[in-house]
Amino acid sequence: MGLLRTLRYIFFTFLPDQLFSKIPETVEDLTGRVYVVTGSNSGVGLSTATHLASMNPERLILAVRDMHKGETAKAQIVEETGYDGARVEVWMLDMASFASVIAFTERVDNELKRLDGAVLNAGVHLPTWRTTVDGWETILQINTIATGLLGILLLPILSKTASLPFPQNSASTKIEPHLTMVASVAQYMGIFEERKLTEDLLKTLNTDTKTDFVDRYPTSKLLLNLQTRELAALPAARNVVVNLVDPGLCVTNIANEYNLSGWVTAIWNLFGWPPSKGAWNIMFGVMKTTPPAAFITSCEIRQDTPWSYTPVAARTQALHWKESVDVWKAASPRVAEILETEFGARSGI
Repeated sequence: MGLLRTLRYIFFTFLPDQLFSKIPETVEDLTGRVYVVTGSNSGVGLSTATHLASMNPERLILAVRDMHKGETAKAQIVEETGYDGARVEVWMLDMASFASVIAFTERVDNELKRLDGAVLNAGVHLPTWRTTVDGWETILQINTIATGLLGILLLPILSKTASLPFPQNSASTKIEPHLTMVASVAQYMGIFEERKLTEDLLKTLNTDTKTDFVDRYPTSKLLLNLQTRELAALPAARNVVVNLVDPGLCVTNIANEYNLSGWVTAIWNLFGWPPSKGAWNIMFGVMKTTPPAAFITSCEIRQDTPWSYTPVAARTQALHWKESVDVWKAASPRVAEILETEFGARSGI
């Protein structure tokens, strides 16, 4: 995206959204339903879990990488909402480890009879290059690759839930199972020089010397949108609402590792929303029926960045998906079963 287009977006879309958007509170009766929220020990994830708890689901799973912080978040949710603490569970999930993602989804399959919604909120915004135990750059793995792996491995139980009886004692209208990715308007601001590649996209993104690290977070969110388009088109997702939600600019701890100047922090605090307001955007995405891979911000379905609709973007999307599937299959045989056997093969995978 060029500088002029970025400035136009900031002044004519982003700032008006932050200053004037009226975010409705989407409230439903979630009796009998089960929800998972990743990265739910703080910020928007914690606020999302708190909103869900206030709607009385049967079970609420806080998926976190720090169990102590997860238990603290659970106590806060119970105190704020009066929700039954026995129905809030803290489960281990470290998105920087494919093994942890796989173990988490195996526990989901073994312990849950249904899953009505999964909010894949866990994400990072780091100032320096670092790698995970799997050898991937951390932002790329957590925000994009591992999020896709988690989403695919959750599709079977989400799809199964669509065929289960409507929860008894629920005053709510029918809500389809949802797989909701927490996205970002940063996708509009990415440079993404790697879009020119016709092969080795992930390998190049995983090479320190070839990467503009300042652009890494926007690129990770742009790739998440492209990836989610492919995921939403899978036969495994035919009964599941798969979408992306930008919570808006919220005052959270996501940029804690940056040494932000005082004036930058002041601007952030001035224009940023409290996490509870941003989480209402996510509630809209989790409760409403939307088109496959719809991108939601300010409780409205919006167009992705214009580049993502070009022929070059279509080529990049296909390349990214093919390479990601190879990574996912190497991490878990279950991926091949989901993509090729259980729900029918899809050409090109």
